[in-house]
Amino acid sequence: MFDIGFWELSLIVIVALVVVGPERLPKLIRVTGLWLGRANASIQSIRSEISRELRAEELKQALNKTVDLPDLEQTISPSENSIIPKDKDGNG
Repeated sequence: MFDIGFWELSLIVIVALVVVGPERLPKLIRVTGLWLGRANASIQSIRSEISRELRAEELKQALNKTVDLPDLEQTISPSENSIIPKDKDGNG
């Protein structure tokens, strides 16, 4: 998530220790961890919901897409003409 190295993390801990104090630092770390966990869970939930919506939309588009097939009567008529001979009047 963040690219924080050892020295940056140690500087953050030292500043937090000075600002908050050693008595409240463990509670602050726990609360911060809980908030980060909740934020991560919310982000994952949003990602999965967006993914589901995209899949549903793709499925709708696939179902609504019409296949370009020639008309059935146009396909049958030439075949019918070659099989059934017509008389002089054009009747079969």
